[in-house]
Amino acid sequence: MVRVVIHAGFHKTGTTSVQTTARDNAALLRPHARIYLKDGFRNLTDAARTYSAKPTPKALDAVHDHAHAFFRQLDRNDPRPVALLSEDLSGHLPGRHGIADYRAAPDLMAQVAAACVAVLGDGVDLRLRFSTRAADPWLRSAYWQILRSARRTEGPEEFARIFAPAADFDALITDIARAVAPFPVEATALEDLRDATEGPITPILDLLEIPPETRAKLVLGAPANVRPEGLDEVFLALNRCGLPDGKVAMLKKTTLRVARRLQEKSDKP
Repeated sequence: MVRVVIHAGFHKTGTTSVQTTARDNAALLRPHARIYLKDGFRNLTDAARTYSAKPTPKALDAVHDHAHAFFRQLDRNDPRPVALLSEDLSGHLPGRHGIADYRAAPDLMAQVAAACVAVLGDGVDLRLRFSTRAADPWLRSAYWQILRSARRTEGPEEFARIFAPAADFDALITDIARAVAPFPVEATALEDLRDATEGPITPILDLLEIPPETRAKLVLGAPANVRPEGLDEVFLALNRCGLPDGKVAMLKKTTLRVARRLQEKSDKP
């Protein structure tokens, strides 16, 4: 009975670190598991994001169809467990494309689970895994991401008020578990993984049953998407200015690049 692990988010909860670790250690992990990142099922993540922005029956059918196509191309004779790692399986980050929360995630997970069973059979050992985060740091991190990628003009307090429901991860996990029952849904807060030996990828390695001798050889990178200090105010001012979108995007990119170079220099001994 093949095990399938779906790590479907959420954004800003260490998912980039999970995927970077999997990518950087692909050769080491390959004998033990079939690990797919977003490039391995991009049609599915594109469909999931489309549904989160415009939840129509046709868009939801597309999610099922692309999930079915992905599972159909798996080698049924390969005993290694399978993992799909992408926060975009839960849709867009709230704050983009008019999306207020992760309400699409239960529907999306139900379609992925149904497609998995349709292809691999009722005996498939499907596990859904999520990373979460305490509300305040998640809202701050989401705010920074949105400032970088969109022209929202709220200050941080107003953003936190508007998107507070998106940070209610306990209720969301309950809804997802109900949607995919009887398959287990597990979640771990990023804060609870702070001292984990392998960092945010630790629960995934556990589910894939990666042996200790392999885990001891993993190359672990620095935390991803670290925010340079002081840029929130700069990006907010750019979002509120009268310059065209293309010019604002270019200024943000240049400012972020300079800030990161300065940070790298200051971190050197």
